[in-house]
Amino acid sequence: MGIPTYSSGDPLLDFFYILFNGISEVPLLSSPVTGIFILAGVLLASRKAGIMMVAAGLIGAATALLLGADYGLVTFGLFGYNSILTGMAFWSGPFVKANRVTLTISIFGAIITAVAWMAFSHFMGDLFSPDDKGGIANSVAIPGFTSSFIFTTWAMMYASKRYGHDVWPEVPLSAKEDKISGSDNPVQLKPENFKWTPKEFIIATLKGVSQVTFVENWKTGVFWVVGLTLTFELAPLIAGVQDRPWFTNGYTAQWNEYSPLYLAGLMALIGSAIGAALSILMKLPTQETRIGLHGFNQVLVMIALTSFVPLTWQSFFMAVLATVACSVIVMPALQRFFGQWGLPALTGPFVFTAWVWLIAIFGFSNIPAGIGWSRPEG
Repeated sequence: MGIPTYSSGDPLLDFFYILFNGISEVPLLSSPVTGIFILAGVLLASRKAGIMMVAAGLIGAATALLLGADYGLVTFGLFGYNSILTGMAFWSGPFVKANRVTLTISIFGAIITAVAWMAFSHFMGDLFSPDDKGGIANSVAIPGFTSSFIFTTWAMMYASKRYGHDVWPEVPLSAKEDKISGSDNPVQLKPENFKWTPKEFIIATLKGVSQVTFVENWKTGVFWVVGLTLTFELAPLIAGVQDRPWFTNGYTAQWNEYSPLYLAGLMALIGSAIGAALSILMKLPTQETRIGLHGFNQVLVMIALTSFVPLTWQSFFMAVLATVACSVIVMPALQRFFGQWGLPALTGPFVFTAWVWLIAIFGFSNIPAGIGWSRPEG
């Protein structure tokens, strides 16, 4: 199976794959159709965010090509998505101010994230190799996912707090956090005249999907769900190299590219809904839930653990369990941990949760492996 080559011999067609596969890899799938829908949804919410998405993805890919990365990896989109997230987090995201300084940092971040992707890809792929052969077919390889984005962005954000430039918005002074009587836990502040209804829950769920790229817009979430469902790879027919039909399924490509299960959109909705529901039950800040902050990591967990391993009822149960763990433990813990330094958790909860669950698959015989992820092939 492996990674297909999209080198069609036509520079314009290859550019098409580099751009839109890079965008579609943000939710861990390679499909230009998905990439087009995601970009359209982001542009609907913010032209600035859409421009940065395109620019950062192309910068990451160009860096990889300049340094001599495998051309098939670039056209498949693997050097675009982490650079996209770094660029969007640092300029069009909600964390720092959008000015010339942060624009420069975003561009530089997109460049170094491409290098970091290669480092984490080798590190996670080789770390669990049972012998000296290495490679997916001979190892308990674990994908790097968005690790190069989170570690690069955390370092850059922390470093920028020392710069003598206008990067970070001033934190408003607030009253001491009220505590539950006789407890060290906080009292949840409920917005006035707000009540959770099915409509509000659906909006929060869709925003949880759109927040994967730091966009708070339920309409963008709809574009994401549609695009994730239509994960056609549209790989060019290359005789003797890639004799595959246009409807190859990017969502199931890790275990069966011809599968009719185009379920990535559904998995995204399930993940975001689980995150939103549990955040309400745990009485996490209502406003955070309303804008989707407790959904986007869960979206990625559900997609990763049902696409990198074959989808069975056991693997689906495992994915749901991981999503619950991400919501109840990992995300609140990392929010509190990084919040000490004024940093966001980003997609850290997803990465750490998915890594633990994929490593655990090695010892669970009822959970099938993909093309080598978590268990050697054969």
